[in-house]
Amino acid sequence: MDLSKAYQGSFGTLYYVKDMSKSVQYYKEIFNLKPKCESPEWSEFDFNGHSLCLHAAAKDMKIDGKGILIVKVKNLREVVGTLKSRGVEFVHDVHEVCENGFSADFKDLSGNLLSLFEYIG
Repeated sequence: MDLSKAYQGSFGTLYYVKDMSKSVQYYKEIFNLKPKCESPEWSEFDFNGHSLCLHAAAKDMKIDGKGILIVKVKNLREVVGTLKSRGVEFVHDVHEVCENGFSADFKDLSGNLLSLFEYIG
């Protein structure tokens, strides 16, 4: 599979946050942005087509302050299969993250987490 044909651009960057309400307020005040969506678990801001995604961290989750690049792809399962055949080890295999939205996550050689995302619907 030619993976360059599967990539559809970046969806956004995800950050885990300990306090969603305070984090949303921070981005509202600092950047004068209105959230595209806002909930206790997930909030999203638009930066000219690139989404800043805030995800509520579990109470016992250690937050390392690193963002996670979310890449939109088509044919997610095929992309994951191709990457696995090339030796990529996935931290999370294909799983549903929202209604009709699926992702799979892997780390690059330096330990940076990337998430492949496909919305089917």
